[in-house]
Amino acid sequence: MDSDQFWAAPATTGGLKSYYRQYGQRWQQTRIELVHFRNDESIAQWQQQWLQQGLAIAQQAIALGQQPVAGFSFYTWNAAEFLALIRFLKQSCPELLIIAGGPHVQQAEDYLFDDPIDLISLGEGEASFQELLDCDGREQWHLIAGLAYLDKDGQLHKTSKRERTISLDELPSALDVMPLTDAQGEPLYESYSYETSRGCPFKCAFCEWGTGAIGGKMYQFSMARIRKDWELIIGAGVKDIWLADSNFGALKEDQAKAELICELKEKTGLPSSFATSWSKKHSPRVQEIALLLNRNGLLPHYQLALQTLTPKALELSNRKNMASNKYEPIAKEMAKAGVPIAAELIWGLPGDNLKDYERNLDSLLATFPNINIFGYTLLPGTEFYEKRAEYQIDAIPVAGYGKAKGEYVVGCHTFDRNEGIEGYFLISAHIILNHGHVMPLTVRYLALEGSVPVSPLLRSILRALIKGFEDQLVDFDLSDRMEVYEHRAPLYLAMLRQPAHCFSIIEATIFDWLSSHQASAPLIDAVSKTLQLDHAFCPRYGARQFYDIEVDFDGKAISQTLNEMDLPNKKMFSQPRHTLNITSPGGVGDFMKDPDGGSWVKGEFVEEQAIKLDEVVPVQIP
Repeated sequence: MDSDQFWAAPATTGGLKSYYRQYGQRWQQTRIELVHFRNDESIAQWQQQWLQQGLAIAQQAIALGQQPVAGFSFYTWNAAEFLALIRFLKQSCPELLIIAGGPHVQQAEDYLFDDPIDLISLGEGEASFQELLDCDGREQWHLIAGLAYLDKDGQLHKTSKRERTISLDELPSALDVMPLTDAQGEPLYESYSYETSRGCPFKCAFCEWGTGAIGGKMYQFSMARIRKDWELIIGAGVKDIWLADSNFGALKEDQAKAELICELKEKTGLPSSFATSWSKKHSPRVQEIALLLNRNGLLPHYQLALQTLTPKALELSNRKNMASNKYEPIAKEMAKAGVPIAAELIWGLPGDNLKDYERNLDSLLATFPNINIFGYTLLPGTEFYEKRAEYQIDAIPVAGYGKAKGEYVVGCHTFDRNEGIEGYFLISAHIILNHGHVMPLTVRYLALEGSVPVSPLLRSILRALIKGFEDQLVDFDLSDRMEVYEHRAPLYLAMLRQPAHCFSIIEATIFDWLSSHQASAPLIDAVSKTLQLDHAFCPRYGARQFYDIEVDFDGKAISQTLNEMDLPNKKMFSQPRHTLNITSPGGVGDFMKDPDGGSWVKGEFVEEQAIKLDEVVPVQIP
């Protein structure tokens, strides 16, 4: 199951079918149907098809002494929907055998005792699924490695460990059994999530990647296999390839993979984008790959996964980040080269606290042009999940996931629930004001200048904005900080409908903050002028528009300097009054409805000769 935002070919289940076709003893007598859902609506439609057609097929198989099987690949984003669907299937056909796999169900006891799941695949699933389909029934389950189930006495039974596949080319391609185009030759999917390697050498306590489910040592497919598959994907017109690798750039062969994707882009114009999880350790090879992809228009972002800078949280997470004197020059160099570099952080890790976290965030805001902050979701099968009692982890269900075993961590032995929830409020403020491109330049200027704290200011601004727009958002309890976190998009859209009101609130809050921290007059003046640029560049409703603003500072130099992660000099803030020409693509409320997409529709400078006079819109920016 995917989502409206991400629609990719079902490579995981396609791989299971392809494996059984090659190695299964009963392939000729077995019918395997791939079912792939885009959203909740498509699940409801399929349920009707099941009642009208599929149920009769399953019942006919049972009457003939055959065993119908339904397999589910579980991830955090589909667990609640799949659990509900499994209950529906079992109610309509109790004899249907249900097997679940995937990283989200590796804590098998959390599911087998409570949910109508018959078996869970532990670790890699291809061979286990094949052997299950080929066995003669329940009495042979104990002979199959990598399974968990309840025995006849209702006790949990786990079979022997499923050893990992070392030579990945032994796994046949999902593309052997999975069409990518319709009858007219048009692509069926927008994206393809592709593995070039398996495994992760790190044992982060919050992550499933390096655990026994996937394994620590990295193995990879051959370049011949990758080329064959990528040429098929591109040939079908699939526009995006997103890697499911854990540490792209860590293996020497990753350079050749990057060169291959650039070669395909040059020859065919596809893929449009190429995304991956980058190596946890930055190296000259990683940097070379990132620069290569950026030159070829294939780098939506290059992300350094720092997660936290708090020493205790790093220790408990089994992580060790590179020193700041190493990542700071990397960030600045890549920012100057136009590479969209970002730092990745997690709030809520045991060992952290909000005071240290915000101080570290302020440092990173002065280093990285982009920062992605995620709330820590406690995942089954991870070290922190197993040690939740030891670390006094306090968690609440992830919105919309119900019994998905996905939980926001809001407290632990180093921060209480109030502090934990305030951290989520900080994330909301950062996403709305920075990611939403409401005031990123002002935030960066203050972080670079360094005399006043920035992260607490973001929280203060968000509180003021909530108060200023609460009468327009009566369907939400904006006094509930977690509800703000989960429903930040409506607030963001309300702000952009009234940009003048929005920025008057922001300006007043900033000036109060600067005054309370005894800021100098030159600092207040510089912040005021930088905020004018943010107001001019802020995403807008409507169609593309051109507009002029009158300023008495060098807006282009200030913007460029800040984008290169340098502090503008005083001279830039004192210039003869002149006009800046700006264009905005519009699109807010149309195709852009969430602050995470704010940078896609931000304004930008435009040369005067490129503007038609009848397109100019007068804009009042104080």
